[in-house]
Amino acid sequence: MARRLCRLPRLLPLAAAAPQRRLPILAANPSPAARLPRSSPTPPPSFPAFPRLFSTSSSAGDSSMVVVGSADSFDAIHTKVQDEKLPAMFYYTAVWCGPCRMMAPVIEKLSKQYPKIPVYKVDIDLDGIGNKLGALKICSVPTFHLYHKGEKTSEVVGADVNKLQSAMESLHKQQ
Repeated sequence: MARRLCRLPRLLPLAAAAPQRRLPILAANPSPAARLPRSSPTPPPSFPAFPRLFSTSSSAGDSSMVVVGSADSFDAIHTKVQDEKLPAMFYYTAVWCGPCRMMAPVIEKLSKQYPKIPVYKVDIDLDGIGNKLGALKICSVPTFHLYHKGEKTSEVVGADVNKLQSAMESLHKQQ
């Protein structure tokens, strides 16, 4: 940086000596659309809906992944897991999250490998779920909460495949 600052004064006289080009001032909008004849208004282009990533369909049908579709269903599932002391993994994710997309095949594999442990995929962008995530202290995605006998036994934050596999194996052995 210091080297650049030292060279800058030497270049300034060259810039001052360069001829100044003046651009014409246009009174109207120079866009080509202004010159086109007006026709009936065309509807805005329709874009395909952003596809939901992390597909939970499997050819064998042995996946234990459940996509949570609303804040109310999240409340019901979370309460059920805690009250009935069920084993479960909650996978907090977002469609726009790159590491979450990277973890999708790993989660799918784990859900097939341990079919007795349901994996609940929760999109953090669902309406009304923000306060609930704050109460669970979820600050980044992907985040994984593993429950055993209704209590959270472990948490994995980030796309750490080895840590997630060992946590899932540990939960499986506790059953």
